[in-house]
Amino acid sequence: MFDDVLGLASLCAASFRAGVRDGFGASIAADVLDPILQEIDSLRMFNAEFQRQALSIDMTLADARGIQEKNHGQDR
Repeated sequence: MFDDVLGLASLCAASFRAGVRDGFGASIAADVLDPILQEIDSLRMFNAEFQRQALSIDMTLADARGIQEKNHGQDR
């Protein structure tokens, strides 16, 4: 999701920069667009790490459930 947003924002920023003809436009690019792109990239990295951690937790829970089912079957 964030990859798509970053890609689209990068294209829009590049298009804006292509039309910049003065210092004001350049300052908009540097002071507004660049921080937005950096924030989107930070969110993208955070989301990727979150997804990795969620997968790890899901795998650990699945392992624990498997152990619990195995032990529950031995109690009978």
